[in-house]
Amino acid sequence: MGRLVVVGLCFLSYFVFADDASFPWLSSLDAGEGVRASGSLLVGLPFGLHALEPEEPNSSELFVGVHGWSSEGYEWVYPLQTINDADRRMFFFNWDTSDDRCQLEVVEEIRASIQNELDAHPGYTSVSVIGHSLGGVVVVQLAEAWDAELPLTIHTVAAPLSALTGNVNEECPTQLPQSQREHVRFIQWRTRFELDNAFNRMDYNPMVVEIPNSIVVELPETYRERRLGHNWSISFVAEQIADDGSE
Repeated sequence: MGRLVVVGLCFLSYFVFADDASFPWLSSLDAGEGVRASGSLLVGLPFGLHALEPEEPNSSELFVGVHGWSSEGYEWVYPLQTINDADRRMFFFNWDTSDDRCQLEVVEEIRASIQNELDAHPGYTSVSVIGHSLGGVVVVQLAEAWDAELPLTIHTVAAPLSALTGNVNEECPTQLPQSQREHVRFIQWRTRFELDNAFNRMDYNPMVVEIPNSIVVELPETYRERRLGHNWSISFVAEQIADDGSE
């Protein structure tokens, strides 16, 4: 009897939480005038991996968004909604970018969280991860840690991947992928250096690196009649992914 009570309470608590208007279910987020409030809900989540929609037994692709440095979340609302379709289940990985711990710990958290989801829901046939800016620097390192049999696609958007070159820290040996990994595919989405205010004051382009067999896509100068800058880039890429432009 006691076990039934506990199970019942857990079951009830799930639905109370799921119906909570403060939880950022993807369908409830506002990509319009309320986008900043919606973004605050995303980055206000506890650190870790979060499903943004209820379980869908027909979802075949697990899709994860990983934000960049000090993200306010608003830049992710439209992209996550745009990428989403009947075959994808969308997730958001929230992490503390102010923490100076080794990035490999964050990479392992992402890998382990994804593996837990795959173990719990064995119907997935592929995984995609998209990381913006510093998030891209993190997710590109997922290749070396990836040990699942499912294919993984890694998208990096406006990511300063050169930060991983020449690393000599033996305690935190982060680096770019050195060889093509089976089941792993890379797509580098690069903004125009001169138009990206996160980088254009630097004396070199930190997005330009060599990753074996990766696909490199140079983003256009404008998008929706606006300069295509750093945060705006995720929306453009999301539309390409949604239209299968990256496949």
